[in-house]
Amino acid sequence: MSESLTERDLRALLRVPEEGRRDDEPTDGLPWATFDELFKLVRCDWVDFPEGDLVHGRGLFCQWLDENGRGQELDDRDDPCPDGYWDCLRRFLPCTYAGRTGDFATVVRWSDFYSDRELREQSLYAEFFRREGTTHGMHASVPARPAYLRKFSFWRVGGPDFTERDRLAIELIRPHLWELYLATQRRMNNVPALTPREWEVLHLVHEGYGNKAIAQTLFISTATVRKHLEHIYDRTGVRTRGAAAALMVPHHEADRFAP
Repeated sequence: MSESLTERDLRALLRVPEEGRRDDEPTDGLPWATFDELFKLVRCDWVDFPEGDLVHGRGLFCQWLDENGRGQELDDRDDPCPDGYWDCLRRFLPCTYAGRTGDFATVVRWSDFYSDRELREQSLYAEFFRREGTTHGMHASVPARPAYLRKFSFWRVGGPDFTERDRLAIELIRPHLWELYLATQRRMNNVPALTPREWEVLHLVHEGYGNKAIAQTLFISTATVRKHLEHIYDRTGVRTRGAAAALMVPHHEADRFAP
């Protein structure tokens, strides 16, 4: 990439997860402080975080922030998208890039796929986005179930396109945004917090590994495996390996839907 991040950019990047972890205001998506910092990090007219079912054409969740305020919607049953919207979206390459390719690491811009003339010919733009005056979009996808989408989207009405600096900043912060989202979901579902190593142990338990096999797989001692399990028992309130795995693993969405 021809552009790089400045020291000021790096400090702004660090604030995104830091402020998000400090924000304990309940949401169904990410902490609002995270959105505030993203809005500062990348100049845009609004940023949102939608989840949608591409097969059935349904919005399942959306959280957004712009200069006028913020909001979240759990589903679109009361206010569905206009007729034809989902058909157009399925054909719009930037919005479905990660699902088609399995590449969740790359942040994409509309201009990566379409020239200005080609963009004007796309039905999603011509029939929906142009009415709002939207001229540039940038999308950072995170894991979701097959045929679903879940992404951070940045939008501009007029002005210049998103830059390589903008893309690089969001590519670097994207894994941290995903972890913040997962932490929010676990907190909402009263799932106790575990360390990354404790999750590794628990997933191997769930797959049927004994303590010795777990130790060999993770290059640790069996005594350390037992110590991790004791910590897991203390946090979950259960006293057996199987019960802990059955309670916790279904909530660990990072592994279920990892790209």
